[in-house]
Amino acid sequence: MGMIYSLLGYATQGRTDDPDPVTGLTSRDKYLIANSYLKVRKNPTESGVALLNTLFKNHPEYLQLFPFRDVPIKDLPENKRYQAHGNSIIYSFSSIIDALDQNDLLVTILTKIGESHVPRKATEKAFMDLKDSLIELFSPIFNEEEMTAWGKALDVSFTVMCKAIRDTLSKTQD
Repeated sequence: MGMIYSLLGYATQGRTDDPDPVTGLTSRDKYLIANSYLKVRKNPTESGVALLNTLFKNHPEYLQLFPFRDVPIKDLPENKRYQAHGNSIIYSFSSIIDALDQNDLLVTILTKIGESHVPRKATEKAFMDLKDSLIELFSPIFNEEEMTAWGKALDVSFTVMCKAIRDTLSKTQD
């Protein structure tokens, strides 16, 4: 029977009754996330620019944290530094997606992302606003089941990154 399921593709789409002890994501969630992310990963620069555009549309105050802060907003999508930063954000998300089955690596990547943004004055609120921008950006291109899986993954990811920010800040204040 397992062979029949495999031949029909059910095995590759994941189970819904096997939540990961660290992330809470089922194998089905991980499949949905990885599969839907292919749409984003296909063009990392365009996707990254779209994410930054969404973030700055909703929170223009964050533009001041970036080296391209003096570029007029209308010119940002064509600015190479802006494009490069958008591209690097998508590659960071790609490394997170690629590590969904390796909890130690996943937590390390997320922690590193949080820690590395403290010197850049990124706050927990900024990270949560980025999460909201991701949801806004992904909602029109992902289906409901994919968005549910992404919601779970983003909750876990941003919790770890925000904890890293808090921990790093508390170390620098000691």
